[in-house]
Amino acid sequence: MAQSGLELGALPGIGEIIDLPDDGNRAEKTYQLLNRLLANLESGATREAAVAMLHELAETLISDKREHLFVRSIDVPGLDKPVNLLLTPAVFSPEMWGQTFAEGLMKNPEQFDSTRVVELGTGCGWISLLLLKKTGVKEVVGLDINPVAVTIARLNAWLNGTLKDGTVLTSQAGVPIVGAFRIAQSDLLADSIRHRDEFDHIIGCIPQVLHPGGESGDSYETSLKERELYDLSNYCFEQGILEDRFGLPLIARALEQSQLCLKRGGKVTLILGGRPGPDAIKAMFDRRGFQSSVVWSRRIPQADDTDLASLVSLEKDHGIKFHFFMSGNSRQSVSAETAVSILRSGKDVYHDLLVYQATTQFEGPTFGFVRNLHRMSLDALRKELDFSRMTEEQMTFLERLSEDFIKHKTLPYPNERGDLSLRTRLGKFLRIYCQIPVENDSLFVAPERGQLLSMIANMVAEEDAEVLLSESLKDVYELLGRNSNVKTTWSNDDLSEILELDEIIKPAMVVLSPVQFSAPSAIVLNALFEHARKHPDRWYIIDDSTHFDIGSQLDSNMLLRITGQMQIPDNVVLLYGLIKNIVCPDLELSFLINAPDRWVEGFDVAAELTYSRIPYPSQLYYEWLFDDLLSFPFPGQLAGKQNEPGSSNSADQREFRKDFLEASKDPSFAPKPISTKDKELIRFDYGEFEHSVPDLLVKGLIKGFVEPHSDVLAETVKYRITSYLAHTRRAMVVPDRIALAQGAFPLFGALIRALRARLGRRPRVAIPDGSYGPLYPMLLYHGAEIVPIETVADNGFAVTPEMVKAMKEKPDLLWLTQPGNPSGLLYESSAVSNLLKICAEKEIYLLADEIFFLLSDYRLGDWTPHYLSFGSHLGDSDLSKYLFMVDGASKAYAAGGLRSGFMVSPDREWSKAIQSHLDVPPAAILRACDNLYSAFLEEAPHGMIDVSEARDELLAFLNQARRELSDHRKTLTKSLRQHGLDDGLDTPYRGGLFLLAKLGPERDRLAIEQKLLINSGDWSRTGDWSRICFSIPPARFSLGLERLEQFLAAK
Repeated sequence: MAQSGLELGALPGIGEIIDLPDDGNRAEKTYQLLNRLLANLESGATREAAVAMLHELAETLISDKREHLFVRSIDVPGLDKPVNLLLTPAVFSPEMWGQTFAEGLMKNPEQFDSTRVVELGTGCGWISLLLLKKTGVKEVVGLDINPVAVTIARLNAWLNGTLKDGTVLTSQAGVPIVGAFRIAQSDLLADSIRHRDEFDHIIGCIPQVLHPGGESGDSYETSLKERELYDLSNYCFEQGILEDRFGLPLIARALEQSQLCLKRGGKVTLILGGRPGPDAIKAMFDRRGFQSSVVWSRRIPQADDTDLASLVSLEKDHGIKFHFFMSGNSRQSVSAETAVSILRSGKDVYHDLLVYQATTQFEGPTFGFVRNLHRMSLDALRKELDFSRMTEEQMTFLERLSEDFIKHKTLPYPNERGDLSLRTRLGKFLRIYCQIPVENDSLFVAPERGQLLSMIANMVAEEDAEVLLSESLKDVYELLGRNSNVKTTWSNDDLSEILELDEIIKPAMVVLSPVQFSAPSAIVLNALFEHARKHPDRWYIIDDSTHFDIGSQLDSNMLLRITGQMQIPDNVVLLYGLIKNIVCPDLELSFLINAPDRWVEGFDVAAELTYSRIPYPSQLYYEWLFDDLLSFPFPGQLAGKQNEPGSSNSADQREFRKDFLEASKDPSFAPKPISTKDKELIRFDYGEFEHSVPDLLVKGLIKGFVEPHSDVLAETVKYRITSYLAHTRRAMVVPDRIALAQGAFPLFGALIRALRARLGRRPRVAIPDGSYGPLYPMLLYHGAEIVPIETVADNGFAVTPEMVKAMKEKPDLLWLTQPGNPSGLLYESSAVSNLLKICAEKEIYLLADEIFFLLSDYRLGDWTPHYLSFGSHLGDSDLSKYLFMVDGASKAYAAGGLRSGFMVSPDREWSKAIQSHLDVPPAAILRACDNLYSAFLEEAPHGMIDVSEARDELLAFLNQARRELSDHRKTLTKSLRQHGLDDGLDTPYRGGLFLLAKLGPERDRLAIEQKLLINSGDWSRTGDWSRICFSIPPARFSLGLERLEQFLAAK
């Protein structure tokens, strides 16, 4: 019966209520009459008469009980008068559950003094009334899903909060009981959450046996019978969570909701049947971040109105055991199946009633995190999170991460050096806690130490140069030789023997972490510095990562502190990896102290060529760590003597590696005609998708910071990717053909190095004019020989099979993008298959970069047609022998800052060779990818997500994104066409975030006059044609378009 609006009608008579005939509608009529009585009670004009009538009705029913309406008197220890309760068959009457609960609550009545309490499943309201009469509680809110119970509880508040003459009774706290007890209809705490109520204490008696029908009780019509309304309070419905199998789903959901309503220091007290057993109950509390204990218990006979068939079924289906007892004194339990047999024999079985009290562990960050999830409408994620596995540091970071997603649900690429926000915090930490006067602009923050050292070696050490390293660093830098083409020699960790080997080998670089630095001294450091000064042609890189702490202890970071008081040689550099990360140990960042200015400038180039950018979540995590330490020291408070380390090191003038120098001179790195720091600048040259990310990635990333380490996670993600490929390319691929990396560019570099190793020479890579600008220097950087393919503007600079046939020198690898970048044009199906056939015929490998593939024009259908993908031929035994395909989440799902990508290779051997040059992404990133690609499975292996729903979410996300991009493309093309500056091609086969416009000669003037930046024609080898990117937010795009149109009109 749905709660009716309380319309003020005539005060019903007692006989009108109690003498209703049993005509099939008596329950509904009783409900309506009681609501009329309640409306009169709550109206000032009729209250006095209504109060008198209510008391007369109760007196009548005490002596003359009716089937449809009756009064029960409860004698309560410590009260002079009984609590009189008006009841109907649709509402629970107080029994052993309620009495046991009351005993547990009254065991410590002082805990309620001056508190605000909410009772779940208030029923007739007697527990709430008991609190008001026997404790110093300030206010009680009673909630119940049963609308009849809500009316009855309201009436009982008036019955026990007034005298017949209208005198208002007060609670022990001195507040009128009628005003202090507010009752509302609510599914658990939904009403309180909606009104943003907060409470000191949440109490409740919640159904614990699954409904025999198994159907959800989401709607409550007035046609429901009294028995069905009674069942709303007696049974629970499946919620799709682990606790379903134990009959605990509603209690689990109530615990989750309680953390949205509790004040700091708040408690939850619930009465539970002990049938699931102590381990299952404790796990339910633990999983949601509660510390729980039993404060009261009683063993009672099993009620005969509860159907135990569902428990028997659960035992059989899940191999679990419920706990019943053959007597009130039994020590050993029996199963539900056995209990049913005992009951059928006419004997009683027993179960325990347990009053649990719980508080939230890590209360502040836990409340913050779960409330942030609620604000993002991600409450359902709680099903998949186990808070018992989390440390306080993890929970605190998740609060910060979720706050960041609320502000802007994006995963942007950090700056090549790390965003200024991170470098500012790092610089301040080094100045305050380490006395290193470093400038923020001189800092370069890289991902893992291995990537940073590879960038250094590729920049300052010629090929085949010797590098001497400490043996203890072998696990960290084992890829250095393969990724930098240098010869590595491993020393032990004794400083004197490292220096002795240095004299013998004469390496270009020494990377050392001697045991003496575990307790550094100025004497030891001076010995190293003097040695370095004798060899100015060598680099000495001290890896002191194991001793670096983001902390304020006086004895931390001693090597840095001592160095800060010394004159450090120009050829000595300190390298630090942030490796002591207890939230996600493989989320590592690294930085240098005393690096030459030329290095930092060179890193800008190297980072662009390798995309060695830090993942955005890593940056956010370390910003949080630094914030914690930088929130209280006064500026300069801890600063000691400031010396040379960390300040500008401009002494080095040695030449960089030839390949690096050649790559750094590419037009991609030419000075821009306007500063990119200009706040009025609109960038149409930046090919990143500036868009919110799908919820599926947000949820996956959050899970990534909670789930425990798994050795098979990378292989699991590869398996998920095969499902993604089957859905988007209709190709069946085995997981061992897939290599994983932190983005697409690391995969490109690994492919070139693996190809070079297989060929025993520099690979010849054919790349067409009209390609992504940084590809050309990237290939040089990794040791490839570029074979240019002359293409023309008439077809959008696309490569044709005839061009490949006509090449005088056979390349080892043909490099293509689908869609073309910068043209945005898709190769059609026939071109895809013909290019693959000619490459297979000539035994030329083909790399298809399909990172933008899913972002096609929306007119092509829900998903980009699979036959337009080179990857659709990955299952072809002949064509796939020469095919590599790259994809990832960075473009289609706007997750560039996630730093993840994958490559499908022709076979297992190729994939293994490519992976040997790469580290897999950190576990948190892999978890996010796992969640994303799981949407393409036939069914979720763990049953925790609805894969069909997840896939629909991704489809809706992509279609909205593609529509927005298509609208931008259409509007931009229309403006360009009016001036004859578009590509002139009328085709829906377009995609990506960009197009070509004949504005190359005007590029600089456009930037200076309109502060609108586009790519140059030199950047993409397209002559007069410039790439224009349109993947910025609509408001910024409209402003940029307005500036472009103004420029063209003036032109």
